[in-house]
Amino acid sequence: MRESLNETLRNLHEQLASDRTLDAEQIALLRSAANEIEETLDNAEVNSLDLAQRMQANSLSFSESHPMLVQTIGRIADLLSQMGI
Repeated sequence: MRESLNETLRNLHEQLASDRTLDAEQIALLRSAANEIEETLDNAEVNSLDLAQRMQANSLSFSESHPMLVQTIGRIADLLSQMGI
């Protein structure tokens, strides 16, 4: 499951790098949340659920225009939940 999460996070980074329609602030927020998840996965004290919820909240503003990106973010939140993190 960890490898699936890592792959999904890589996918998110690729989507953010190739998307030319998101504004810089949206991209920065999503990259920051993804990086924070990656950096803290091995830390028992981290609240990854909170990180995933923040990422999903940030994605609401472009859910209609970027459904694949929102789907990737949802997948990350689901994987974190399944991992019990």
